[in-house]
Amino acid sequence: MVLPLDLPQTAWANGAGHTREISVSTKSDPQRSSNTHSADYEWRLSLAELTRTADFSILPGIDRVFTLASQGPLAMTVDGLECTLRLGHQVEFTGEAAAAIELDSAVPQLGLNLMTRRGSCTGWTSVQWLNGKLALDPSAGVAAVTVLAGTVLLSDGRKLTDLATLVLDVRAEEIEAEACLLAITTVRRL
Repeated sequence: MVLPLDLPQTAWANGAGHTREISVSTKSDPQRSSNTHSADYEWRLSLAELTRTADFSILPGIDRVFTLASQGPLAMTVDGLECTLRLGHQVEFTGEAAAAIELDSAVPQLGLNLMTRRGSCTGWTSVQWLNGKLALDPSAGVAAVTVLAGTVLLSDGRKLTDLATLVLDVRAEEIEAEACLLAITTVRRL
């Protein structure tokens, strides 16, 4: 279990913000690991704290899924297309796209970022409300589950609350929740 707000911050590639790396898989070490910053990743899951209007870093060869992990609203522009995000809303874009965020207030916002290296793997984050049990199977590509709102009970009795992330390795996990908003990250190698 990873509590992103307990992780160290790393500066964005363009210097305009900070992120906390939840999990990364590199070419040299394909096993999923937490707290291992690497620019040579196959995929990377992180949580960014958005405190001011800023451009996203240009990351050639990377595909991105940005999911708002706080209440919002957050104004986002990708290649000239504007949208307003609220909790659980997401935008998919390439690392070559011109993307920027604009805060509507002084309240910081949080973004869950999945970045995958094009040609190496593909990934997505599905956001869903859960009432009941759900089996998470890493052999099907499920890499992590992040609680956006509510509480999840793990099979060993531990609880995940807001922003906690369960990073899966090789063992499947069954979770149980009531009225919980989850971001389920799936990655498949090509």
